[in-house]
Amino acid sequence: MSDSASPSASVSLPEPIDIPVALSRAGIDYVTVHDQRLLAIYRTGIFNVVTEPESVSSAHTLQIECWEAPLPSHDDERSQKELLEEFAAVFDDGQKS
Repeated sequence: MSDSASPSASVSLPEPIDIPVALSRAGIDYVTVHDQRLLAIYRTGIFNVVTEPESVSSAHTLQIECWEAPLPSHDDERSQKELLEEFAAVFDDGQKS
């Protein structure tokens, strides 16, 4: 599934965040894999989110990788990297709630 050319990002937050809560608030579907990992579906793309050694319910740092690119759309000209950045911004917004 993963491609070495797939974009990835590291996010560091000043306070711990409950990732499932932040995703739910943003209306993003996800599946919990285990305490430090979940898969999220954002604009038809699949994003792998890892928080080791922290739990996804209280994470300061997370690694995000675009496992599968969103399906192409005539209405959306954004690149994989732009979508990854947009997805990662959800966690910064979750800090403001």
